[in-house]
Amino acid sequence: MSKDDFLNEFFKILRPVDAWNGDINSIKEMFEIKLARHGITQNQAENLLAMQKRSLDGILDGTAKRVDVINLLKLGQFLGLETEALLRLYLSELPQDMVAELEDARKKTFILANFDIKNLSKSGFIKSKNDFGEIEQRINTYFGLQSIFQYANHQYIPAFSKTKRGENTPMREFWVRSAYSLFESIKNPNAYDREGLVKLIPKIRPYSMNVAHGLRTVTQALFNLGVTVIYQPYLPTTQVRGATFIINDKPCIVLTNLNKNYATVWFALLHELHHVLYDYDKIEGQIFHLTGEPDLFLLEDEANTFSRNYFLPPDRAKFVFKFIDNTLVVNNLAKESQIHPSLIYNFYCFEMDAAGKGNYWGKYKHLLPDVSIALKDINVNPFDNERIEETVQYLKENIFNI
Repeated sequence: MSKDDFLNEFFKILRPVDAWNGDINSIKEMFEIKLARHGITQNQAENLLAMQKRSLDGILDGTAKRVDVINLLKLGQFLGLETEALLRLYLSELPQDMVAELEDARKKTFILANFDIKNLSKSGFIKSKNDFGEIEQRINTYFGLQSIFQYANHQYIPAFSKTKRGENTPMREFWVRSAYSLFESIKNPNAYDREGLVKLIPKIRPYSMNVAHGLRTVTQALFNLGVTVIYQPYLPTTQVRGATFIINDKPCIVLTNLNKNYATVWFALLHELHHVLYDYDKIEGQIFHLTGEPDLFLLEDEANTFSRNYFLPPDRAKFVFKFIDNTLVVNNLAKESQIHPSLIYNFYCFEMDAAGKGNYWGKYKHLLPDVSIALKDINVNPFDNERIEETVQYLKENIFNI
């Protein structure tokens, strides 16, 4: 970045300087004019400012490697300069290498303020927690940014208000920006067909029985109706199990592996589809909705009830839970209901846990299929790729056929 560009970024607003007319090119020039106006010598000025000659000359000539801030501010008061005007004038005289040093510090400060370095490292997205040059390059390359500061230019995420930022906000914001960028690059060419979605939903259930390819088939069918579904793993400190975005008047859904549970992925998919059908306008107003994160706008209970009843209505659940340890009964009811048996075990464990009747997850864990099999078939982990465009290209060629 050039010195002028840096200064323009460093000071967005330059207040007018009182009592100075004409073009002033340097602090030294202003100082000499000031002495001439009042008929005093530099030695007298040094006494007035309580500054040593070497310190004053270092500021005036721009030769000081490090400047005492108090001395600089005192000089500014003597010259009648407001602080921003003083700093702008002083910085404009710095050699390029010192400007580059300040620019480097600004980048590091920006990265620390906007990214959770510790948890990005924990997730494997970055390799080093200390090499800020490497971190900057990794982020820029992934999002396709020309400058790390462009990360703050995206205004499509109003939910991340500067006044509401919390400890977990940087990771949540990073996850959302990644998903948004993926959807924006995929650009589903199909118009959103709500009526078609309503007709498709009753046909989704049987595909849960196909662990290896069912999710992929449903994903492709939804894409043809203008609903884009991708997989993006949750990140440390986030609790996202699913998300719905409205981008370019089309719904987009993200599935995660938060609980590493096959049944939960299907549950999350129907949960998000409920939001698409019944909370579209609300989501459109705030761009996205994260399931699993605190939310004040949407009725999560309704979406959960919809998804639960879709796979296992209360009357069937009441019957089969009495025979939960009889795999023959469970498998037969699952087949009759056209769902994978793991959904029954999942709902049972959740209900017992919620009612305080015990933790049964470990007991039935061996009956739950490996979720990675289903997720691998619909996507790659975007955070493993160098660029978002690599993931987009894979999806277009292998999943969405565009």
